[in-house]
Amino acid sequence: MVRQNTLIRLLIIISILALPKTGLSLDKSHELFSDASKVYHSLLKDPDKAKNIEIWKKLANAFYGIFKSYNNSEKAPTSLFLSGKLYEKMGYKFNSKDYLKKSIEVSRELTIFYPKSNYADDAQIRIARITESWDKTQAFIEYDKILNEFPSGDMVYAATRKVKELDKYKPKGYSYIKNKNKTTITSQSNIKSTKGLSKVTNIRNFSFKNYTRVVIDLESQKRYKSQLLKPDPHLGTPPRLYVDIDGTYIDPQLTIPSLETGLLEQIRFARNTDNKVRVVLDINSFKRYSVFHLQNPFRIVMDIYGDKNNKTTTGSYKSPTKYPQGNVTLADVLGLKIRRVVIDPGHGGHDPGAIGPSGLKEKDVNLKIAKALKKLLQKNGKKYGIEQVFLTRDRDKFIRLEERTNIARKKGADLFISIHCNAARNKKAYGIETYILSLTKDKNALELAARENALSTQDMSDMEDIIKKIINNAKIDESKELATYVQNSIISKVKRKYNNVKNKGVKKAPFIVLIGIDIPSILVEASFITNPREEKRLKSNSYIDKIADGIFAGVAEYSKGIQTAYAD
Repeated sequence: MVRQNTLIRLLIIISILALPKTGLSLDKSHELFSDASKVYHSLLKDPDKAKNIEIWKKLANAFYGIFKSYNNSEKAPTSLFLSGKLYEKMGYKFNSKDYLKKSIEVSRELTIFYPKSNYADDAQIRIARITESWDKTQAFIEYDKILNEFPSGDMVYAATRKVKELDKYKPKGYSYIKNKNKTTITSQSNIKSTKGLSKVTNIRNFSFKNYTRVVIDLESQKRYKSQLLKPDPHLGTPPRLYVDIDGTYIDPQLTIPSLETGLLEQIRFARNTDNKVRVVLDINSFKRYSVFHLQNPFRIVMDIYGDKNNKTTTGSYKSPTKYPQGNVTLADVLGLKIRRVVIDPGHGGHDPGAIGPSGLKEKDVNLKIAKALKKLLQKNGKKYGIEQVFLTRDRDKFIRLEERTNIARKKGADLFISIHCNAARNKKAYGIETYILSLTKDKNALELAARENALSTQDMSDMEDIIKKIINNAKIDESKELATYVQNSIISKVKRKYNNVKNKGVKKAPFIVLIGIDIPSILVEASFITNPREEKRLKSNSYIDKIADGIFAGVAEYSKGIQTAYAD
């Protein structure tokens, strides 16, 4: 009966932790911790209870649940420590390596998320102690980590003794990698077997004042989950966004470029278990974030967005003397002038894009149109306030989708125009259309976006939640206005010389290349390269010039209403 009551108490604690977090207060964490602690002490004193593995499992889960639900509570580090301790005891008591590995996993979380906690070095020595029973080389690395990461902790003496004892197992050429330039490599250990695991080959970052993108490159697609942890004022820990990637290991040679500016304090990563890698972003400040994946090759993208009104942002806005009538957009009110335009010729390098019946490659057409448009904007754009024009690529070069908008950010672009050619299984399909970033149920638009994104239509459905989080309604209005001007101008210019020109209008689709940039952005599908007639036209410099003329005219029309320039 006593054993049953104990399980009931634990189930009540776990049930409360499963409730929505909005209904829980930090005071509740103390109450739940107190209840779990009472069960823990009674478990240690009662031999009969100690034989029941279910009590151990539920108690370990209860402490871990307190950490997950109240990660900014002062009880979170202690709860995580006790959860790891319970799993270690379970491992030895019930002769289970799985529980020992779970103890390492939980203890690793403590060292990553609460490195300043008094329990951090205790958790690290637990990792080393458990690991020593099956991998003395890795154990040496774990003990050495105590000396370097927790030099003021009370585990230094024990760790020093173990490092000397295990010196013969020290990896050849090993040296501890210190924290440099706000970038931490938490684990750089050798792995005995990588069978069935995918290697994390690179962790790239693109940092700007109010936006940072971190891209995790993998050898193959793997499941992952992300979570945001709130700041903990008691422990002095910042907000942390992490992603756990199943079935992976870290390239031993992996290093991360330093963070020169942006919203992150540092990037950390670790082999959280034998088959899981965790990447942690310590955040200085942010307004919102998103985590999603891209294909071909598979990579995970972590976007951090700052406040546009951040004090570090230079310049000021001036209101126009007369406000426009009708549907007023944010640009109308702020009086922003278009000064910098970034043109993105789609595809390139080993990615040819769509290919026409006679072998014409989309990547080549896109680059021709982009260069022609750049020439027009440089020659005639100044009268509309346009001072600088950039291409994301000026030759046959492959650039990943997520890097294209980063180029626009780096250049301080005010407009982003991506150039593409359409394609369809039906060779008779023809026409010109312009897209903006948004959700859609149009099957044709989704198929097109899937092709341009190098995703399957099934993967495209996974993008819906991402787009919902990213879309800025004000920018949709401005992008739609720009797209309308451009679309109408292209049709008008092309029709003056060519027959059978179909205006397919302005449409919406979730194009990855338009994600993550808070400026008016459009994607032009110049013509159907798979249509024999339109492919023939796309081979003609005259037709290319007409398309470029049309885009330029649309940009010029859009720019006319924009009055005041950004302050330098």
